Amino acid sequence: MEPTPSPGAIDPHGGAPVHAVGRIGVDFRSEARRDGFRRQLGEAAPDGPPPDPGDVRQLYDHLVRHPWAASRLTWTLSPDSTPVYALEAEPAVAMDWSGPLPDPEPGGSAEERLALLRRIAAAPPVHPVHRALRDALLGQSLPAGDPGRIGRLTVPGRLTDRSAQLFSGEVVPVVRVSSVGLARWAETPLITAAVAAVHAAEEQRHHDHVHDHDRLTEHVRALLARVYHHLRNPGRSAAERALNHAVTESFVSGGLLGEGPLSAALVPGGPEDSPAPPGLYTLETITVARTPHCRAGSDCQDVMIRFSDPADGRRSPVTYVHTVDVSDELPVSLAPVHRFLG
Repeated sequence: MEPTPSPGAIDPHGGAPVHAVGRIGVDFRSEARRDGFRRQLGEAAPDGPPPDPGDVRQLYDHLVRHPWAASRLTWTLSPDSTPVYALEAEPAVAMDWSGPLPDPEPGGSAEERLALLRRIAAAPPVHPVHRALRDALLGQSLPAGDPGRIGRLTVPGRLTDRSAQLFSGEVVPVVRVSSVGLARWAETPLITAAVAAVHAAEEQRHHDHVHDHDRLTEHVRALLARVYHHLRNPGRSAAERALNHAVTESFVSGGLLGEGPLSAALVPGGPEDSPAPPGLYTLETITVARTPHCRAGSDCQDVMIRFSDPADGRRSPVTYVHTVDVSDELPVSLAPVHRFLG
């Protein structure tokens, strides 16, 4: 019987798993490649602005019309300010349309069918990974508060045995990105939903005494920036992969961005009977520890997200615990989130 590879080790089906969070970038790797894209942009819009491959909007529009060009770019991932990976899409098993396709009307005219075909041709199907990368690239360029702004992208994949030299001369490993598990950090919807959740809870408990909307929005925005700070890691070790998965699941789809500031309501003896709402909690730390007991053949990690009252150190902090199994390429949460004081 062959020995079972340890979690995260190189296996015959690919390299070590990666589960990282960061900003998406593009690199042309040479002046010749950049000039090639500049020429293509000029041909697509001869009467438009001067073609500039560094203009995110121009590049995005070109990739929508010519999705196959995405494979000629070197996509990068930067957890902080420096690229740590070059990204390539996994072999295509399906293609995705840029938007929902309308069904042609039964008995429609030839002109209507032709208009539908032109609409389809204007945005051909694209690899799901390339669509996520180009959308994140555009979303990152939008100003704070824009509904389409994307702060980060969670990227699952596996290391390859290859590396890529960027235009700066830096050499980074290549990660083959899986289309399963990609998650966009859509900042504006996340912040809006969190603020609405806090206001709804305060109105239910304290009626007219609620936090100012603008100050609450800034509090949640600062909380999100604090979360990004904890995600500045390459996502390769078991602890890093568990942290990135748990934080993505908690804040992107789990609602913790709105629930965390309300942690004061969980503390016994708090000012629940006061006419004014209690102070908002903020993120204190995120730590990871190996789970004491785990199912056979798995690697389980406990991710502990701790909130505390920044204005009153006497109040008990509240910790949210996620148990994550990172033995597979895509980490999975094993149990409901546990909460405790301290």
